[in-house]
Amino acid sequence: MDNKKVEWLPHLEGSIPEDVQRYTLSLYCISLEAWRRGITLTFISSKRNKGNTLYKLSYKGKEHIFSVSRGDLVPRGAIQICLKKHTTKKHLLKAGVSTPEGADFSKESSDTELIKYANTLGYPVVLKPIDGASGHGVIANIEDEGEFRQALQYVRHELNYPELIVEKHFTGQDYRIYVIDNKVVGAVSRIPANVIGNGKNTVKELIEIKKKIRNKNPALSNSTIKSDQEMKNMLSEIGYTLSSVPKEGERVFLKSKNNISAGGDPVDVTDELTPKIKEVAIEATKSIPGLVQAGVDVMVNKDKGTGVVLEINSRPSIRAHLFPMEGKARDVPKAIIDYYFPETKESYKNISYYYEFQDVYELLQSGVVKEVSIPDIPKGSVSATRFIITGNFRKRSYAKWVQKQAVNLDLHGSIRFLTNSRCSIVISGSTKSVGEFRKVIKSESPRKTRVRKVVEKSRKSPVKIGFEIVQFEESDGFNSIKREERREREKTEFVLKKDYKKKLKESEYYKGKYQSIKDSKSWAITKPIRVISKVVGNSLRNKSDKK
Repeated sequence: MDNKKVEWLPHLEGSIPEDVQRYTLSLYCISLEAWRRGITLTFISSKRNKGNTLYKLSYKGKEHIFSVSRGDLVPRGAIQICLKKHTTKKHLLKAGVSTPEGADFSKESSDTELIKYANTLGYPVVLKPIDGASGHGVIANIEDEGEFRQALQYVRHELNYPELIVEKHFTGQDYRIYVIDNKVVGAVSRIPANVIGNGKNTVKELIEIKKKIRNKNPALSNSTIKSDQEMKNMLSEIGYTLSSVPKEGERVFLKSKNNISAGGDPVDVTDELTPKIKEVAIEATKSIPGLVQAGVDVMVNKDKGTGVVLEINSRPSIRAHLFPMEGKARDVPKAIIDYYFPETKESYKNISYYYEFQDVYELLQSGVVKEVSIPDIPKGSVSATRFIITGNFRKRSYAKWVQKQAVNLDLHGSIRFLTNSRCSIVISGSTKSVGEFRKVIKSESPRKTRVRKVVEKSRKSPVKIGFEIVQFEESDGFNSIKREERREREKTEFVLKKDYKKKLKESEYYKGKYQSIKDSKSWAITKPIRVISKVVGNSLRNKSDKK
């Protein structure tokens, strides 16, 4: 694949931590957009998986709680409708929105009833679970009764989906269209796993090349293309094997389904949407009472210019819009924050910083705290630079000394030792503070440290909030500290409110946890993350459940 076809959002470059991938990207990029505008960002303990962590956005007395991409302006009733495909279909039909003809069947319906209906409806048909997700259990383009019986046995009795929908198959391309505030802000087509020939490499070699490209994409990493019998069958149908060499520009499909998790490609098609298809997606969203934002799955027949709505997701992942394999990324996070906080549309957005999510998530999962707020992003004019220091170091003491200077000057960045005698220091903050740090680093040093050379280099990439000591090897005099132990010991210093401190004293376990946090230093940031101790009340839980 030609990487030149891909155009990602420049303000996200260098801003996505390595451990933020796939499903977690949605919440991270939306919360990052808000945080960079000066909106306070707080994560809420909810014992959910990482990608579904609840987060709260607050600005000048206004507050909204989000789950993934969905904010609390989406009412519970709309969520419940979207969760059931058959109720969604009823609302679509009532609003006059084009959707495939079909019927739903309860668990009391016999297999014979479904088979009879499929025969009456006429083939090809689609069989899918009423409450399925991510395309699981969906069998499309079933061409005769024999195939339908096999599909029914698989979906109903092997996958255990007793409640099913049978509907007419519509020939076209599967589009996911994102709608918010009655506007289409992005659309992707999901195409099955494939490789594009170059006239030189075999299919097997092209798959390995494609895997490397996918692993560089935050939305697709670890969504590998597996070599299995289905792939061999697909290749056999066109007279190919894994050893065949496709010609230049030839796209060879390897799977029949378009699931991204199975190696499918998200391709941006926003600019290809006709006004008619946009209107279909918007009207579909409006057909669900109160649904102000949604991902609408539309099957589009480009030759005829028609489209039918397959389903609506009230909490869709937006990762494919942000990191397509082909085409232009769409700034869906901006559209979402614009809608929820319109007063910040013209606010200064500081893209010089990003925040670490993994440490926050681990702390929430530990049960020590109920909420964690990310420090407010630095305001005003900021600058960043990088120093390469050469000298004789006692690494631990020098790193701690540098960290102390940075914290005292309200600066962010990191120190990383490149060799036993060289280290790299990244620093960012107000221009004045950076200047003061420059003077200190060139003229001072801790005891038993001799700095021989200081070289300053430009720094343009975003800097992680806080100051971090990173990349110590076991051989560099740190007593072979394991990475996990080091990470735990060097976590950010958190400031706990007095009422929660009292609760911590009631338990030796929590005392130990609190002490480990107090003793840790890896972020040691200028305005420590505030751990808010209040228990999330029923009203908050009810509010968050509405997502």
